[in-house]
Amino acid sequence: MEEAYRQARKRGEQGRRRAISQSEHPYLTDLDSLVAQLPLGQRESVGLRDIPLEMVVGTVTKGRQSAFSCNFMPLLPFSTEFARKWSNLYDIQVTEGYRDPIIVTEFMHRFYVQEGNKRVSVLKFLDAPTVSAKVTRLYPGKWDSVESRLYGEFCAFWRVCPLYEIEFSREGSYETLAKMLGQNLIEKWPQKKVDYLRHTFLLFKRAYLRAGGDHLDITPADAMLVYLNVYNQDRLLDTPTDIVVNRLCKIWRELVIAGKSDEEKVDLVEAPSVDEEEAPAKSTSGVLNFFMGKTVYSAASPLRIAFIHEFPCATSSWDSLHDQGRQYLDEHFGGIVRTEAFEDCHNPDVFYAAVETAVKHGANVIFSTSHRLMEYTLRAAVEYPQTRFLNCSIGLPHQSVRSYFGKMYEAKFLLGALAASMADNHRIGYHASVFASGALSEINAFAIGASLLDPRAQIILTWGDVPAGGLAEAMCREGVSVMTGADMSKSLVDPTAYGLHRLVDGKVVGIAMPVWNWGRYYELIVRSLLHGTWDETSDDNQVRAVNYWYGMSSGVIDIRYAPGLPYQTRKLVQLLRNGIVEGSINPFGGELHSQNGVVQIEGFPPLPSTQIVEMNWLADNVVGTIPQLDDEPKVPAL
Repeated sequence: MEEAYRQARKRGEQGRRRAISQSEHPYLTDLDSLVAQLPLGQRESVGLRDIPLEMVVGTVTKGRQSAFSCNFMPLLPFSTEFARKWSNLYDIQVTEGYRDPIIVTEFMHRFYVQEGNKRVSVLKFLDAPTVSAKVTRLYPGKWDSVESRLYGEFCAFWRVCPLYEIEFSREGSYETLAKMLGQNLIEKWPQKKVDYLRHTFLLFKRAYLRAGGDHLDITPADAMLVYLNVYNQDRLLDTPTDIVVNRLCKIWRELVIAGKSDEEKVDLVEAPSVDEEEAPAKSTSGVLNFFMGKTVYSAASPLRIAFIHEFPCATSSWDSLHDQGRQYLDEHFGGIVRTEAFEDCHNPDVFYAAVETAVKHGANVIFSTSHRLMEYTLRAAVEYPQTRFLNCSIGLPHQSVRSYFGKMYEAKFLLGALAASMADNHRIGYHASVFASGALSEINAFAIGASLLDPRAQIILTWGDVPAGGLAEAMCREGVSVMTGADMSKSLVDPTAYGLHRLVDGKVVGIAMPVWNWGRYYELIVRSLLHGTWDETSDDNQVRAVNYWYGMSSGVIDIRYAPGLPYQTRKLVQLLRNGIVEGSINPFGGELHSQNGVVQIEGFPPLPSTQIVEMNWLADNVVGTIPQLDDEPKVPAL
């Protein structure tokens, strides 16, 4: 049909001109030229498949390359034989449809046509979603780039769940999706699960594009993972499209952050502003006078803050310490700040009920005091955008929730040096109870601190929940006389040894322990709210997550010595502590060695904070390994 061809050719000219204006290749990409200089692997026949037309991007050879624009629309005049054949194929498609499949080569999750270029052009003009094709997969010859590793992950996913439509731009996403669905990347998925994922994804994609998702730097599959991370309790297929679109608008900034590179996602705020650092006032009246005229809050209209704890404060030392910080706010700021606490909220229904109650009570700010509550906190923050939410964690890229944590590695560095100064031999124990954010930086700082005093020091690393007696006996068998255990007892009645301690005839003698000063930390954050500097922390035009990461210089981290520690030993550690506070000593400065080789050579500046937060290696004097994560993602109903 002549009119159809003329419209298609018009689209082709528009696509060609647009590509030229953007300095892009205006014609079809040919696979032969694309891979000419690349190392290639084997070819594999995939068979007859329905493939997404949007992933058909070029031709195998240069033969008909210039006959098509880069959008696969025709460019040759209607008087040509090419145009007549195109029009005949158009008539066949609209009357009876094609019966013979096209032939394509798949390379790096894209398809290049060997036979059937004009059929692809017609189908794209008609906005057909898929085309039947005989597929041959061409593997890359090397897997040492992000793109090739990601393609390898796709191939592993495709073998168990053959869906081409699911395309991620972040490594690890296919495994995350599989776990969300209660599946893995090893065993073939039930066909019902494959079909369900296909229908769910197509529904989500329509809503995503309707919400304007084509303007973001992420794929629809990337966006679906973000969505499910927030709304993971809802069955997506049963959710009306209008509701999905509305929810996508609510989490828009989360989607924007997902499209950023890792170094662009998070703003690490490592020191309070000058106003926040001001010394505490001596009396309640002094505090009130100090803030008069600087804040919209008053005794009559206080800043209301809710704390949501994972476990009961009466049985959890972690939650008890945070609650002491909450009580400090009430005492320190007098009537300007009023707080309330919700305990034992590890269950999602209890958590959301606590948030709802806090909001009804007028909460301006809500702190959730465990990294395990971040999933619930994120969803609550999206549902209550007028309330500020913070979660006690580090390195999590969420714009809707700010994170806060301490540079505990600074205290562990001091404890490592102290351990080396008191060990009977070169073997020092380190027991880490959980593998959470910051754990590796703390272990490595401890190891580096120990090597500072004893270059032959070895850190014997163990993980997990171990009974006190069993751990002491195991460490004694390893020849360990000094070790560090958990940072605090698990509960207020737990007799397990914690902090740095000596093992003498199987008995525990305390040496020192790290200290969290949560009252000081919460004071600094609250001051930013009272002074009006909260909104100055991050530029609204630059969507980034905000993570507070304060250390010893801010007074939120310290160490406490046991009575009777020798004066010279305390003096040595105090010198190191002063260096950290003043910024002249950094555990991760200079030459650094991991178990696998050199991390950094002498003369380099200290590791950037982002690399410390995301550390994934162990120092070369650590005897132990990094465990696999035990926590499986919760299975949402899509």
